[in-house]
Amino acid sequence: MRLYNPRTFLTAESSQMLDTSKTWDLLVVGGGNAALCAALMAREAGCSVILLEGAPKPFRGGNSRHTRNLRCMHEEPQDILTGTYPEEEYWQDLLKVTGGLTSEHLARITLKHTSSCRPWMYKHGVRFQPPLGGTLHLSRTNAFFLGGGKALVNAYYHSAEQLGIDIHYEAKVTGLDIDGDTFKSATFTY
Repeated sequence: MRLYNPRTFLTAESSQMLDTSKTWDLLVVGGGNAALCAALMAREAGCSVILLEGAPKPFRGGNSRHTRNLRCMHEEPQDILTGTYPEEEYWQDLLKVTGGLTSEHLARITLKHTSSCRPWMYKHGVRFQPPLGGTLHLSRTNAFFLGGGKALVNAYYHSAEQLGIDIHYEAKVTGLDIDGDTFKSATFTY
């Protein structure tokens, strides 16, 4: 199939047909955490969205289904986060794991936004474990997903379906036609 620039047209060349009379404002390629967040935020902003996930439904979500937590910056204790995890400490931790190979500007934007992302995640059905005691004290830096990454992915997909995002599984993008910095079309099979 070839999906052309949003708001134009689509031609089908497979046994499964898409509604070719439909158009979308946004094409999201992939079905992991970043893709789902982009699709949900675009839909909340009023865009019509089609999401192409390469995996079959039982294996959807990319490596996000194998994750267990989210690291969150915070200046004071919060509902599920104990103590503090300030920006500078988070930045130093990031430098350690990346060996310094990161964009400080982009990293700091991301770090700052981690302090406010949980309410948005709650709104889309993501639930977190209460803080656990013990010797590791990971609840100071990490918010753990109740049910792990699979529950995170399932919550986002449920929200996407409720919001009317068109989701297609086993849709493998085989090519993108980009002219300069302008998206023209995507070719995919499913």
